[in-house]
Amino acid sequence: MPTVPDQVDYARQLHERVRREFPELRIYRLWEKPVGPHSTAMFEVNTFTPHQTGAFFSWLTVNRGPCSVLIHPNTDDAYKDHTELATWMGTPWPLNTEMLKKH
Repeated sequence: MPTVPDQVDYARQLHERVRREFPELRIYRLWEKPVGPHSTAMFEVNTFTPHQTGAFFSWLTVNRGPCSVLIHPNTDDAYKDHTELATWMGTPWPLNTEMLKKH
């Protein structure tokens, strides 16, 4: 929740911990505003193997704190990735999925 200072601090610290503890993953910058289809601040992490995915998601389950986590694959269908193939840890946030539809 970008309007709750403690949650913003937690998200910043979580991002830094992910960077330190999972250097083998692709970790993108922390956006402190909505970006793309996301309606709140966010950062993206890509995993590349089943082992990385399992280790990272297990870690997130314990360490995500007040942060919600959107988990989705990256296929050739961004709309489907963010809707029917998506899973959330924590409270789901609304997404602007219109921008992801192929026209």
